[in-house]
Amino acid sequence: MPVNRKGASRAGVLTLASGLALLNAAAPSFAQVAAEPVSSPQARVYEPADFARFAPNTAADMVGNVPGFSITGGGDDQRGFGQASQNVLINGRRVSGKANDAATALGRIAAESVLRIEIVDGATLSIPGLSGQVANVIASVDTFSGNWNWNPEFRERARPAWSRGSVSANGKTEDGWSWSAELGGFEFNNRIEGPGIITDGAGNVTDVRREGFTGSGNGPSLAATLTYEAPEGAIANLNLSFGGFNFSGREDSFRSPVNAAPSSRFANFVDEQTEGEFGADYELDLGPGRLKLIGLQRFQEESDLVTVESFDQSGAFLDGSGVRVLESAETGESILRAEYGFSALDGEIQLAAEGAFNFLDLGTDLGERQTDGSYLMSPLPGGTARVEERRSETNLSYSRQLDSAWSLQSSLGVEYSELMQTGVNSQTREFVRPKGFVSLAWKPDSDFDLNVKVEREVGQLDFADFLSSLDAQNNIQSSGNAQLVPEQEWEVSTEFNRKLGPWGAIKFTTRVSLIEDVVDRVPIGDNGRPVTAIADIRGQGVGNIDTAWAVSSALSGTINFDPLGAKGLQAEFNLRYRISEVDDPLTGEAREISGSTKMSGLLAFRWDIPETSWALGAGVEEQQSYANFRLDQISRNWQDPSITFASIENKDVFGMKVRLQAVNFNDTSENFKREVYQSAGPGQPRLRTNPIDFVEERHRTFGPIVRLEVSGAF
Repeated sequence: MPVNRKGASRAGVLTLASGLALLNAAAPSFAQVAAEPVSSPQARVYEPADFARFAPNTAADMVGNVPGFSITGGGDDQRGFGQASQNVLINGRRVSGKANDAATALGRIAAESVLRIEIVDGATLSIPGLSGQVANVIASVDTFSGNWNWNPEFRERARPAWSRGSVSANGKTEDGWSWSAELGGFEFNNRIEGPGIITDGAGNVTDVRREGFTGSGNGPSLAATLTYEAPEGAIANLNLSFGGFNFSGREDSFRSPVNAAPSSRFANFVDEQTEGEFGADYELDLGPGRLKLIGLQRFQEESDLVTVESFDQSGAFLDGSGVRVLESAETGESILRAEYGFSALDGEIQLAAEGAFNFLDLGTDLGERQTDGSYLMSPLPGGTARVEERRSETNLSYSRQLDSAWSLQSSLGVEYSELMQTGVNSQTREFVRPKGFVSLAWKPDSDFDLNVKVEREVGQLDFADFLSSLDAQNNIQSSGNAQLVPEQEWEVSTEFNRKLGPWGAIKFTTRVSLIEDVVDRVPIGDNGRPVTAIADIRGQGVGNIDTAWAVSSALSGTINFDPLGAKGLQAEFNLRYRISEVDDPLTGEAREISGSTKMSGLLAFRWDIPETSWALGAGVEEQQSYANFRLDQISRNWQDPSITFASIENKDVFGMKVRLQAVNFNDTSENFKREVYQSAGPGQPRLRTNPIDFVEERHRTFGPIVRLEVSGAF
C-alpha cells in the first residue's frame, strides 16, 4: 500500500495486520513432496524432530526456532509486488501476499504438516531478489487440521484485554482442491502516566505537569484461501481478507505554571479503519518455461478525529483553546504482474512485467470550539486532494551456479511512474528510473556461506506528505509538498553465516547505502515549494535532500549450552547498530538522518528442563533512535531502562501449551524531550538558527505487563 497514514502522536504504536497468506504452492501430493530431493546439496536441513523440545503448533513456531535465523523483508509498504524480498519460501515458492507476511502464512500451517525446513542461500535459487539465508519450508496438508491460540493481556493501570487470539483451519481434497481460513481478534488497553516539566531557554522551570494517556482498541479479522492444483502441474489461488480496527484514547495533562493559575488539558482521539485485500494467481507450464500471473486489489478507509480542549481550576472552558482536526482518507492499490522463467545459458532466466495503480483521497477539516461547545469545521488549507500513481516496470533476471561453491544472481530493470495530484497543487509528473542488482554467493559447505550484493533501489512515498497536515496535540503544522520524489539508493550488503555444530549458529551482516533524494523535513516558501534562503522560509514540510549515506551492521545468532553440560539451555541474541549522515537543509551542518534507528538489541535465554514439559525464559530488549529534526524544534523518544521479560511454560497441559510471561517488571519509562526555538520576530517562523524558546520533557511509566498464552492444535 502506498500510504502510511499519520495520525496524532500517541503513547505507543498500534498495528493491526489483518491479512491473508497466499500459500502459493502446495506441492502436488504428500508422496511427491516427501520424495523430492533437498533443493541444494549444501542446504542445512532441519527435521520436525529437531523442534520437538519446543512443542511447536505451527510452522511459524518451527521457523522461529531455527538456530541463527530470523524472518526479514516483506511488508505492505513495499513498492508493488516487485521481486522477492522476504526470506521465506513455502514449497520452494515465494509468499505473494502484501497485507500479510510470511509469518502469517506460516502461522496457518500446522506443525504436523511440515516435512522439513531447508536453510539455503538465496543466490542459489532461481527466484530473483533473494540473497543471504532463506528458509524453504516443505509442507503438505493431507487431512483437515487446525490451530488456535488465546493471548489475554493484563496491565497494571488498564483493564484486561481478553479478546486476543485466533483460530485457523485448513484441509485438502483428493481432487486437487485445498483451503484455509482464519478468524482473529485483537484487543489493546493501555495506561501510562508520569511527570512533565517545561523550562525556558535559560533552564528555568516554567511549568510542572502530571500527565497520562489511556487508550484502547480492538479489531476483528477474517481471511480465506482456496487453491487448486491440476494434475499437469498448474496451480491457482483465490484469496480474500477483511479486517477493521477501532481505537479511542485520551491524554490528560494537569498543569501548574510558575506564574499563572493551574489548568488542565485533554486531548481525545478516535480512529476507525476498515481494510480488505482480494487476490488471485495462476501458474502453469508454458513452452520451455513456467508462467505465473498475479492480480491484487487492496483498499483501506480511515477516519481520524483529534480534539484538544483546556479548562481552568473550576472546570470552565478556557477561551480559544478548543481545536478539532478530522482526517478522512481512502486508499487503494491495484496490481497486475506476470513472470516467465525458463532455463538457458547454463542458468535460469526470468522475464517479469508489472503494472500498478495507487491512489489516496485525503480530506482534512479544522474546527474551533464555539461558545455552545460545538465545532465549526472547514477544510484545512492545502489539506484536501487526490494523489494517484500509475507505475509500470520490467525486469530481466539471470541466475546460475558457477561451480560447486559459487553462485551468481543478477537483475536489470526499469520503472516508469506517473504521479498526478488533483485538488490543491494540481499537477502531473513523470519519472523513469533504473533498478537492479548483482548478488554473488560463496558456500563451500553446508556450515558456512558468504553473500555480497550490490543493488539499486527505488523507495516508496507516503502520499499523505503531498498535503498539509496539523498535529493538534503538539500544535505542529506541516505544509504539503507536491514536488516530493521517492528516495533512491545504491546499497552494498554482505551477509556471513556460520553454523557452529552443536553450539548453534551466528550471522553477521553489513549494509552501506548511498541515498539520493532523502525524504526529510525541508523549508517551504510562499509558493509551497522548497526554498534554501532563510529569508524565504514561510513554513516546513516533507521534502527531499540531495544526498546522504548510512552504514549499518548486525550480529545475531543462537548459542546452545548442551556441550557444556547445561542440557536444554540456549541463548538468542540480535544486535544492530546504524550510523548515517545528511546535510541539514536549514543549517547546512552534517547530522544523522532524522528519526532513524541508532541501535537495537535483544538477549534471551531459554531453558527446556530435561525430562519434563517445563521451560523457563528470561531476557532484555533495548532500542534507541536518533533525534527527529524539524525546522523549529528537535525531539527524541527513548525508553529507560531496557525492557526485561521472563516466562514459564508448560508444553503439555491436557494437550495444550500454556505460557505465562511477565514484561517490564523493572517499570521502564517512555521518555520524550523536545527543544522548541524562537522566531526572529512577529510573523516570522520559528527556526533552529534562533535561541531556544522552551524545552519540554515527559517521563511516563506503563507498569508491568502479564501475558497468558494458551495454544493448541486440532
